[in-house]
Amino acid sequence: MSYICLIGNENGIVAASDTRECLGNGSYYDNRQKVFSDKKQNIIWACCGLTVCDGKDYLRLVEFIMRDNKTTYDEKIDYLERAVKKVTRETYCRLGNGSAMDILVGYMGKRTMMTRINIGGGYEQKKTFFAPLALEGGCGKDLVHKMPLSEYNTLGISELKSYAQNRVREVIYRDMSLSYENPHRKQTVGGRVIYQLLKRT
Repeated sequence: MSYICLIGNENGIVAASDTRECLGNGSYYDNRQKVFSDKKQNIIWACCGLTVCDGKDYLRLVEFIMRDNKTTYDEKIDYLERAVKKVTRETYCRLGNGSAMDILVGYMGKRTMMTRINIGGGYEQKKTFFAPLALEGGCGKDLVHKMPLSEYNTLGISELKSYAQNRVREVIYRDMSLSYENPHRKQTVGGRVIYQLLKRT
């Protein structure tokens, strides 16, 4: 499932992640983009978990919903819930917990809003918050301490970018260290650090 994060305040939002894509057969690739933005719509998102199953690319499904410029932010969140619940329910019997997805979405309107959707086996948890806020998803979120609000509350957009990138590097390093210490442990966070950002103008 790897790691994604969304960090934002009233100056902007940054989405960052590793590039590890873990597949159901135990193999993985380290070149998958999991963070995206649409600056015309002032939205940014990150997703991880179930990516490709039975030839269907679920990250592309999420991107299709998010880039639809005829829908509002609330409509996009509603469509995401319904679509991802459907696909995770369909694959739950075969993959078990491997059918989960984490989706983090940010929107810069009059205020900066951020939503986390966690879906597994057709069951979901969804919460929407106002920034400043840091949201995390994937198995890597439990490897390091949570991000203190005081550290990013007033950062400018370039500082937010550096903060998010360093956070992903820290999670990748921690996961590698744990796997090195325990050869039987499967490393699920890795690859490069990538990011997208939205700046309030």
